[in-house]
Amino acid sequence: MLSKRIANYRKLIKRIKYNRYKSNYVFDITSDDLCFKMTFLDYYLNDYIIERIEGRREPETNAIIRSIVSEESNVLELGGCYGYFTTIMANCVGKSGKVVSIEGTPNNFEILSKNMKLNNLNNVELYQLFIIADEGGGNVFFGSEERHAYKVIETLRQEESFNNIEDKVAVPCIQVTSFLDDIDFKPDCIFMDIEGSEIDVFQDFSNGYLKKARPTVVFEIHEGFYSNGKDLNFIKNILKANNYYYRRVQGNLVCLPH
Repeated sequence: MLSKRIANYRKLIKRIKYNRYKSNYVFDITSDDLCFKMTFLDYYLNDYIIERIEGRREPETNAIIRSIVSEESNVLELGGCYGYFTTIMANCVGKSGKVVSIEGTPNNFEILSKNMKLNNLNNVELYQLFIIADEGGGNVFFGSEERHAYKVIETLRQEESFNNIEDKVAVPCIQVTSFLDDIDFKPDCIFMDIEGSEIDVFQDFSNGYLKKARPTVVFEIHEGFYSNGKDLNFIKNILKANNYYYRRVQGNLVCLPH
């Protein structure tokens, strides 16, 4: 109990320390042997952002990326967020590789875009899109102050209307395989952190994409967002049917073609 109180006290001290910085401050980040810059605009610097500032956000994910992604690779990132892992991927693929990163939340996309420019990452293409299981089309709507996708995803799953949102921002919906065809991009690796929408992506992938393209796929597991019949076993069955094997690494599933 005492150790937990001490840990919480240390977190509080860090929050106070970092939130003394003015909005738009540019932080120098060091993650292992990589050095880069990040800003978080006017966001409150919570524990998750502080982990990024200190270069210690999800070390197991960092290790997976740096173990799998090689120079000249093509990488698809679904859920770019602020660009912490996007930057690491871009450094791994080098000038001859390419990272395509999708982020749906408008405010996060603005931060992602600024951080790519801060680091002069010309090997990254960014798209502000929202991922769904079917053929795409239409929009989802974010309130202008919305800063994460959780609320939108929850609303979609409850089949509620966005018509009552004032000052809303429209984000186009896409199906991943159709999007990849449209931009003529063939990823060697796909990384996903999309709050349960990996179910939609694998449902899309089950229609022949995995058998044909054979990418390595890594995703963060979000069991709290899964439903009966559309859960982690649903994904594992799709992987097995397409001759993939998988390993769980902390909160991630690493999926590799045989």
